[in-house]
Amino acid sequence: MRYLNFANVIMPSEHSVTSWIAAVRTGDSLAAEQLWGRYFHQLMVQARRRMSNVSKGSYDEEDAALSTFHILCKKLNEGEYPSVSDRQELWQLMLKVLVRKIGTRVRYQAAAKRLPNNISSSISVEELPAATPQEISQECFELIASLKDPNLERVALLKFEGYSNEEIAEKLQRTRRTIQRMLNLIRDLWEDEL
Repeated sequence: MRYLNFANVIMPSEHSVTSWIAAVRTGDSLAAEQLWGRYFHQLMVQARRRMSNVSKGSYDEEDAALSTFHILCKKLNEGEYPSVSDRQELWQLMLKVLVRKIGTRVRYQAAAKRLPNNISSSISVEELPAATPQEISQECFELIASLKDPNLERVALLKFEGYSNEEIAEKLQRTRRTIQRMLNLIRDLWEDEL
């Protein structure tokens, strides 16, 4: 009869999480995947608990968890959160980012409910800020470049070109739901950027 050595199975050691954090800081996508595998379920559970009173629509607990993790990895890679070095500190930071993401979504939904159904008809052209086409295209270029992910950049460009989510999904051979998740992630990244 074979016995499994449970010391090296399933749960990573503190050292593993610590080394993954350090590797994510250098842009190691494999380490990010390891952390994602380690924390995905916990993030989903926390998001589900915190979103129980939030109308989910096109943004659910999986979107919140994915967005939280993506932002966290991006910020670690950019040198932010230098004091985070072990799994307890990382988990506390993840929860903080998750709570902020959900809070932003709740405020966004509340604001959307207060807006007229057809917002475009309530704003006149004269009320829009004046900007040259060059200024607008430069700002768009900077926003797209800030994504630092070719897949997200492609989705953003296609959306700017006027394609629907269904058309983008067909062009990129992805599901409509995947495209919606990517657009939600782009919106969150740009929200942080702006």
